[in-house]
Amino acid sequence: MREYSNDILDRLTLMRELQTRARDITLPLFHSPVEAENKANIGYDPVTQADKDAEAALREIIMETFPDDAITGEEFDDIAGTSEWLWTLDPIDGTRAFIAGVPVWSTLIAVGYLGRPMLGLIDLPALDTSYWGEPGHAWRENAHGKTDINTRSCATLNDAVLACTEPMAMFDAGEFAAYSIIRAATRFARLGLDALGYGLMSEGRMDIVIESSLKPCDVRALIPIVEGAGGKITNWHGGSCIDGGQVVAVGDPRLLPELYTYLGRAMTPT
Repeated sequence: MREYSNDILDRLTLMRELQTRARDITLPLFHSPVEAENKANIGYDPVTQADKDAEAALREIIMETFPDDAITGEEFDDIAGTSEWLWTLDPIDGTRAFIAGVPVWSTLIAVGYLGRPMLGLIDLPALDTSYWGEPGHAWRENAHGKTDINTRSCATLNDAVLACTEPMAMFDAGEFAAYSIIRAATRFARLGLDALGYGLMSEGRMDIVIESSLKPCDVRALIPIVEGAGGKITNWHGGSCIDGGQVVAVGDPRLLPELYTYLGRAMTPT
């Protein structure tokens, strides 16, 4: 562990407790038939009882341990804090995968300080794998232990492996056109990975993730992991993606100028 203040270390310790608690709730429900309701007025945005139960449990633990910290999440109203710390929770990122029995769903937890995500966790309970990030450092944990991870060198689109969860669902026509140009230039693409795609990129297995229509709780946990592994994650125009929207992540920042050329044509910056 690197030299950090007790404030960060204490919150990192609590993240491990939250990881365990979320797994205790979500895994048994994943291995049973799952019912979901649609919370969207237009389209389909599913939520399950596991989403609600897990987030409620995580919020309770955080409020007991750090009562002054702010909390925002996927399923419930924000809690305003009096400290400079913010927890961002997504109890089940990839609810469609969860419902369909696909084991790539995850629990996302981010801890931010003064508006900057400092700690991030992608926990994949069904795969018994997690990705962690802190300033300047990222690592993977699984049954084989803890392994430091780093992105790989990839300076050209022709050599890159691309990930996107569901292009037809998350992109409008202009966004899809920009994505399709990039997709045609890459070596190959993999779909349907949700947050796992960012973890695989951070450990040097993939090179680019391009997505849109993301919420703040979808992206904040990713930032410390991607950046801690040596990558870069921004919006499609090179700005901050902390509030979601259009997101591009790369393992090798040399890819970004060409990507921005195509992505910048898609639509007005968000």
